[in-house]
Amino acid sequence: SDDEENKIVCILAYLGILFFLPLAAAPESQAGRFHANQGLVLFLVSVAGHILFTILSWVLWFMSWVFAFLSAVWGIAIFCLMILGMLNAAQGERKPLPFIGSIRIIK
Repeated sequence: SDDEENKIVCILAYLGILFFLPLAAAPESQAGRFHANQGLVLFLVSVAGHILFTILSWVLWFMSWVFAFLSAVWGIAIFCLMILGMLNAAQGERKPLPFIGSIRIIK
């Protein structure tokens, strides 16, 4: 099946900037496109969150410790979503990630 043939590149799609690997290795694969989209959305949400917490800690410098803590929690949440996506890809499933899985950038 499509999921089994492209399992490795689908797993790697959740490692940040490597979201494009399924698109390059198997451009016609529906599983590859699904996991590439999930990886891209996860990457963009991760970067946006860290940028937001950095800006807030600069603007509200007297509360920077709060934003440093929130940034760490954000990183742990992103890591958990990454592991969940990798597990889904390893099992050959196309489950959307919680909270962000419904966002479609790559059709």
